[in-house]
Parts: sequence; structure tokens; C-alpha cells
Amino acid sequence: MKTMAILLSLTILTLSAAAEGASTLTVVGEGEVAVPADTVYVTISVTTHDDNLTLASSENEASLDRTVEALVGVGVKREDVPSGRGISVQSITTRSRVCNNSTCVIVTDNASLVTSQVTIRFDAEDGALINRSIETARAEGAEAVISGYALEDASEAVAEARQRAIEDAEDDAEDLASAAGLHLGKRLEIFEPSRPAVRQQPAGFDPLDLDTMDIFDFWEAMMGSLKAETSPEPGMLEVRSQVVVTYEVSS
Repeated sequence: MKTMAILLSLTILTLSAAAEGASTLTVVGEGEVAVPADTVYVTISVTTHDDNLTLASSENEASLDRTVEALVGVGVKREDVPSGRGISVQSITTRSRVCNNSTCVIVTDNASLVTSQVTIRFDAEDGALINRSIETARAEGAEAVISGYALEDASEAVAEARQRAIEDAEDDAEDLASAAGLHLGKRLEIFEPSRPAVRQQPAGFDPLDLDTMDIFDFWEAMMGSLKAETSPEPGMLEVRSQVVVTYEVSS
């Protein structure tokens, strides 16, 4: 980040001085904060295989209803279970060759695979209920997995990430001004290209997953991906802020 930011900032410094008759220095600052999620989503799914699509769908819904009732019985609030459900249907056709003493025939079988699922919201601090719910759903014959994390109250993390981004910008500005033989003056403008993003901490580096501001971190991220790979801690989210700050500079 530092290398590319230096090149960009020196260019902006030169252009600003020439265009306005006063020297300014514009830098990009970045701040990141890792915080635990406050919300956990668990997806419960049931799959039924039957030759009759209507029968498979009906049996599937009944099975999911029983599972939901079992979850309510162990402490899940009914209002936390959404009324809407996801349903997927697959048609499966199999063909087999059956032969007797004199003839062979091709036998075709058609069947349907129906999957119904519901995603339930949990308070991340209630780990006992989450574990109990997953165990209960599996005991009912359903599949249960943690399907996502969220940070519903991100205000404190956003404020901290922004503060770190501004501090990072000022550190870079001081280094750049010193390198150019200039004195860093007052802060003239702060621009935030977009609201701080909350996202799952990446387990690796994807060079195709770059936004406009991420290009400054391309080299750093690429080098980081060459280090020993470690999976992010489950349930940890990253709040990231990027700011563009303009300073006054003088010789």
C-alpha cells in the first residue's frame, strides 16, 4: 500500500500545486477492525426422495414442520423462525438395461428430490441454544449448519475503523511530506468513497475481488497470500473503512 500510495500522492501533489498555485497532498487511509458477530444464522433443511412429486413435497413440508416444532420445544422463539421457506426440486431419471433369455429392454425410472429449508436467526452470545438447536434438528433427521454471521449493531466498530483510517492517512501524509522536503499543514478535506463495509474475514486472497480502492493494497494482499494459510476464526467479521484525505503542505 505504501509504495503505490507514495507514487499516487506525489502525482497529486504536483498537479494540485500547478493547478491552484497552492500545494496540497492527498492520501488514502485505511482502517480495519476485527469484531465478533452478534448474530448467527442456522439453516435447517430436509430432503425427500419419492417417485411422486406431490407426495414428496407434502412429506418434506411435514418433516420440516416437525423439526421446527422440536426446535421451539428446546427454546427457539417462534418469531425467530421465518414463515417463508426455500424449496428446490430436482427430477431424477435413471435408465437400466434388463435382459431375460431372449430379449433386452430399457427400463426408465423417474423420481423427484425435494429439499425444503428455513434459516433461523440466533443471538451469537447464546451458544448453548445454537448447539442445542443443531443437535435437535439433526436428531429429527434434518440437516443443520451455521450458514452465516452478521453484525447488526456495527456503530462502534464503524467509528473505530474510521478513526484508524484517518490516523493511517495522517501517518502516510507525514511520511510523504517529509520525503518531499515539505511541512504537513492542516487537514483540508476528508472524503469517504463508501460507507465502511462489514464482511467475513477472507481465508485467502482473490485478485478478482477488488474494488476501486483495493487496488492500493494489491501488492500487500498478494504477498500476504503467499504466507502460511490460516483460516479466519469462525464468527469474526471485518469492518473496513477507507478515506481520502487532503492536507495543506508548505516548503
